[in-house]
This record gives sequence, C-alpha cells and structure tokens, in this order.
Amino acid sequence: MKNIVLIEPQASGGHVFSKTQMPRLGLPLLGTQLKKDGYEVSIFVGPASSMPWEKILEADLVGISTITPTSREAYRIASYLRDSNIPVVIGGIHATFLPDEALQYADYVIRGEADFTFPALVDCLKKGELPHKLPGLSYWTGEEIIHNPSVPEWVNVDELPIPDLSLFTKGGPGKGAIPVMTSRGCPFNCTFCSVTPMFGRGYRYRSTENVLEELSRYEGRHIFFCDDNFAADRRRSMELLQGIIDRKIKIKGWGAQLRVEASRDDELMDMMRRTGGHIVYLGLESVNEETLKAYNKKQSVEDIADAVRRYHAYGMRVHGMFVLGGDDDTVDTIRDTVDFALRLRIDTVQFLMLTPLPGTPLFHKLEAEGRLLTRDWELYDGHHAVFQPARMAAEELQTETVRAFQRFYAPKNIMQNFFFTGWASALYRGLGWILVRRFVRESRWYPKFLQQLQSETRRVPLLYRRVPAMAGNAQQNEAGANSHLKIFIAESQGVFYVRLRGFLDRFTFKEIKRSLQGHLPDRFFQLVVDTKELNFASERASRSFTRLLNRLQKRAHRLQLIYSDGQRPTFLSLRQYFTKLSRLELLPHKR
Repeated sequence: MKNIVLIEPQASGGHVFSKTQMPRLGLPLLGTQLKKDGYEVSIFVGPASSMPWEKILEADLVGISTITPTSREAYRIASYLRDSNIPVVIGGIHATFLPDEALQYADYVIRGEADFTFPALVDCLKKGELPHKLPGLSYWTGEEIIHNPSVPEWVNVDELPIPDLSLFTKGGPGKGAIPVMTSRGCPFNCTFCSVTPMFGRGYRYRSTENVLEELSRYEGRHIFFCDDNFAADRRRSMELLQGIIDRKIKIKGWGAQLRVEASRDDELMDMMRRTGGHIVYLGLESVNEETLKAYNKKQSVEDIADAVRRYHAYGMRVHGMFVLGGDDDTVDTIRDTVDFALRLRIDTVQFLMLTPLPGTPLFHKLEAEGRLLTRDWELYDGHHAVFQPARMAAEELQTETVRAFQRFYAPKNIMQNFFFTGWASALYRGLGWILVRRFVRESRWYPKFLQQLQSETRRVPLLYRRVPAMAGNAQQNEAGANSHLKIFIAESQGVFYVRLRGFLDRFTFKEIKRSLQGHLPDRFFQLVVDTKELNFASERASRSFTRLLNRLQKRAHRLQLIYSDGQRPTFLSLRQYFTKLSRLELLPHKR
C-alpha cells in the first residue's frame, strides 16, 4: 500500500459563497504525515465531475473528509470507489456524529480528530492487521459494525506538522488566502454550532514559535487564520502579532474570525492593524435580543453595533454572519436584520438559515420535537430551510432569507462603502450580487417543495404489476417464471420507491416507462429505484434504461439506485455517473 488519495468533495448544488476557495486543513495535515512516512499522497478538492478519475482509481486507499452538506457527494464517491474494490475511509464532523450512516458507504469511519488515528489505520492496513485497538475508529467485521472507544484525550496541536499545501493536486488555495490554524476548540458552546462537540470547550494552542515559522513561508501572501476565535486569549494573540513585527514577516494582509468583544481592546486593535489585519469575520447571529439569548451567544445588539463601528474605525472590513429562524424570530426579524446591516454599513454579510447540524444541541432538540422536515444533508448548508420554525412557515423563512440577500446585495448598494472601506468592499458586494442571482435561479423549486412537505402529500397506493413474458423470446423462456417483469411503486413522506424484478427487454421497458410516467408527479423530491433483482436482455435495453434514469433525474432532486452485490450497473459509465447523472447515488446491496 503506497498510493493514498485524499478527497474533500464539494456538493453539486451551488450557493451564495460557493466561489470562495478556502480548503480545510484536515487533509493536508494527514497527507503531510503520510508523505513523511514514505507514502505517495495526492489531495483533491472539488466536485466529483471535475476530478481526475484515472489517477484516483489507481489508489490503494482513499480517505474522504466530509461536513454535513457535502456528505451526499462523499457517499456517491465512496460508493463508486468501493465498487471498484478500493478501500474507503470517511472522516470529518458529519461522519463523527453519524458513523453508522457513513459505514453504509465506507469500509472505515474515523470519529473525531483524525490527525493520528488515520496514519495509524493506514499502517495497520499495510501490515494486514485488524485495527481493533485504534481509538475513535468504526468499521465492519463481517456483518457486524464495531465502534472502538473514542480517543481518550484531545490532540496536542503543537505536535502536528506544518501542512504541506503542495499536496493539493486540485482545489488548493491557489492565489487566494493561505489558511493557517493556530488553535482548536471554543468555550462558548452556541446551541447551533458543531465546533464544541467536535473539538471541545477548551482552547488548545500551537506555540507562537511554531506558528511564526509557518507564516514565514508565506511572505507576500494573504493569510486567513482559521481558528474559531483568533483573539480568544489576548496575551497569546498579542505575542503572536508582536512576533510578526519583530521577525519582519511581510504577509500581504490577514483576516480571522473574532467575537465582538475583541473590538473593545484598543491595544489589540492597533496591533492587528499594524500587522496587516484587513478583514474580520464576526458571528453576529441576530438583531433580536431574545434570539441571542436562545443561541447562548453572550452578546447584545448594542455590543454588535459598537463592534462594527470600532472595527471600521481601525480600517478593517467587517463580514457579518447572521443566523435567521430562531424560535423568537419572525418575518419582521429577517427584514430588520437587513436594515441593521445596511444602516451600520457592514461590508459583506451572510444570512444563513438556522441549521440543525447532527451532533449539536439544536439538532437533538428539533428531532425530539418532530420539527425536522428532511434529512437530505445536502440541504443542510444554511441556504435551505430544513426544519419547521416556531413563528413562521418554513417557506417564509426560505423566501425571506433569499430576499434579504437580494436587498443587501442589490446593485444600488454595491458602492455604499467604496469611500468608506475601499474597493474590496465594492468588489465583494458585486460578486455577491452575481452569486445571489444564480442561487435564486437554481433554488426556485425549493419553496414549493417545502409547501408539499408541510401539507398532506399525496399517497400513492402500492402498485403491483406483472408483465408476462413475450412468446418466442428464448432467453426469457429459459428464465422461466422469473422472466416476468414485476413493478412495485410506493410513496412515503415525499419519497417514491420503485422496485423492479424480472427481465427487462424492449417490450417490458415500455411497461416500466408507462408505469412511472403514470404514477410519478412532474416534480418530486426523491426517487429510490431498486434494480438488484432486474436482469437486462441486451445492451440496447441497458441504454434505454439509462436514458430513462436521466429523464427521471430531471424531475427529482435526488435519485438513488440500488443494485446487486458486486455488480456495478453496466449501463452506467463513469462519465455518466458523475456528470450527466450528477444527482444519482449508487447504493450497492452488499449487506
């Protein structure tokens, strides 16, 4: 085992910030360790349709890192790789909290921080040993899922290597900002945030010397400090910024995520400005005092307004991040948020809908209350309403949030801050206007889908049809009774299930086509097609079935195809699977 490929997938659906190129550092940290151990490592970031599959299919092992909105794409990739007899490991926040789900598509799942578990797993597999002693690992043993005990302590981040970003074969930072991690963890424990469950409530820091050594490699580049709160420890932050000055590290500029209280420290703010701090990403969350309390945010609307003014006074652009749809929010709250952002001249914003990510207190609360509307994880990106709000309809939350984006990024507002915080503010507002227009166009179907979810959906009775074999078909006659085509169609909670058994030829294909066209609506959310007991008479029948899948995919948001153990459908080429049928998921019936 020498060739290791690491993949960070992107969801097929775009959203307002899909053009931001900022790869996460988990895979480069793993790849750097594996490279040091003598493995050949390649890292790919992006949609599956753009990846170099000839190279990927030569891998001895593939590791996939996923967050909740990219998990569907991760599963699509994993299914194809496993069917090509390549071992697959899935890790990341989503797999950590739903390991049983991820194991339906992977051979191994790493729960929690994978920094030292993944290299140890690779070493086990290389030696042919069972990984039963590796903490934080879940895996299959025959028909049984094994969950090893969790890692007993958090990773010492100062023991991690400086990530080798040259390992990115595709999807690296390019000419954009370089991500640099100086700490992990956050003590604030906001109810909707998965950082604390994943990385703990205490801060863990890399040494100042270690960080400065990394920064010295990136002179002349923009830096993004990807800590969840860069200024959590004032003494340590001042020490790091002073080190940049003392060593005369000429970074082009930097940005970071901070909280509003950092703006009250004039000495810290001055040091940030002197070292090139030019943009801050603030978790503002809400302009509703009751919502801020419910989020456990520990800040007030007055704190927010004062912080925005102070960051601007020190020449820093502000990217305000709001979360809309809390139980105390109404439609007026969303509209007031836009007014607030424009009045304070926040440079750029993201209006995200409250999203109950697995592993968070919010997810458990809404699940217990029966308020989750869908478990299609691709929609858990903050740009789609996926739960029933308390004081408005879900489609109102969706529509008003999109309108909030349209109002803020309207052409008349693009130049609002040009003479205030400079050309960058106008540039990014202009880009926001373009992306919002595209998102609105691509998501028009979603409010109607939300209405269907909340209303009494039509119920399709179980349909059973038996199509007799055609006389004179020798291949069918040999098959005997099983040569008849049997079609089962049922619907539950907006998901249509089609099960096909028997023999598919030109005659029976017409019956399949007629049955589906007669019982499926023009637009629906998900279709599951079970073909594991379906036999194809010819290559021509296979091609016809492929074209039918393509037409069905245009009517459904998601299409899942179940097929028999060890037999990847011969009617699907790699190109068709990842491009023409980009919302198709292959589900091998292996267990």
